[in-house]
Amino acid sequence: MPMTAKSFFLVMGALLTAACGSGNGSDPNDSGSDAQQQQDSGPKSDSGPADSAADGPADSGPNACAGDTLDANRNRLLQTYYEYLKANATTPQSNGLSNTVTSSLDVWRKLDPSSQGVFLTLTARMFGSKFHTDASSMLSHITKIYRITGGQGATSLDPGSCGGGEYNRMIMSMDAALHNAQLAANADQGASPYDIADVIPSSYWRDSHDLGGPHAPFDLSDETNSGAPRGQTQYFKDWTSTVATSPLGRQDLTTLVDPQAIEMDQDYDCAHNSNPLCSYTYYGPSCFPESSEIGTQIYTDTYGSFESSYSPQACP
Repeated sequence: MPMTAKSFFLVMGALLTAACGSGNGSDPNDSGSDAQQQQDSGPKSDSGPADSAADGPADSGPNACAGDTLDANRNRLLQTYYEYLKANATTPQSNGLSNTVTSSLDVWRKLDPSSQGVFLTLTARMFGSKFHTDASSMLSHITKIYRITGGQGATSLDPGSCGGGEYNRMIMSMDAALHNAQLAANADQGASPYDIADVIPSSYWRDSHDLGGPHAPFDLSDETNSGAPRGQTQYFKDWTSTVATSPLGRQDLTTLVDPQAIEMDQDYDCAHNSNPLCSYTYYGPSCFPESSEIGTQIYTDTYGSFESSYSPQACP
């Protein structure tokens, strides 16, 4: 019988762990064993009190944030999110995080499981998406995180809303190489050789076919050819344009000005719901009802492991 979102959270509540060591940094192309795929039914939950390791770099290693590996990129980007919150979030973001966080490890512990699931699945998707030019990952060209959010109203035992234009996504910043690669993928419309390959060989990044168009204020959007779930990014076509150099006006980021901003989510079903911890039925290519599955399992079925056992390390 498929595990429901409610039963998943109840099980995870009984398996709380306070580990803050290193993950294994495996490539998400590797679907792994049956045990690993079962493990990837959702992120680890840790709502207990933080130990001393959460407040300092004691757990960091020399390569904790160096190199184009999944773990190193995750560690590096959590550090940038911590630094942004510390410098800017005098009022808590909608995920409850503010400048009271004490470290990147503390940030991770305070994210609800839905938000953790968003971070884990999106970073895995970007890490598995490689440039044609040099085989570097999309993830290595993300320079910082401004916002990580799961479902609206999410708690440690409830994934919150499955959809919502401001929820179940990350807003980040990227470098010029990723911007140029996305522009090329958009213009080439997925012509081979792919400017950005997807995690699986049968998929690639191309111009978005979403009839709703880019999410304002962004004026260009790319998506993966493969769905279940389908990755989608929103960004500015011209960094010097008026819209790109104006305040973003998005939830938690109303005054942020960053022409290099990029938004990403993944659509798990035909209604474009994006919460990795919701249960979905209409997720097939023809939108016919399928057996109910949690979003994280749908991801694993299609793309392999997203390394849900990840535990962050502090950057040196």
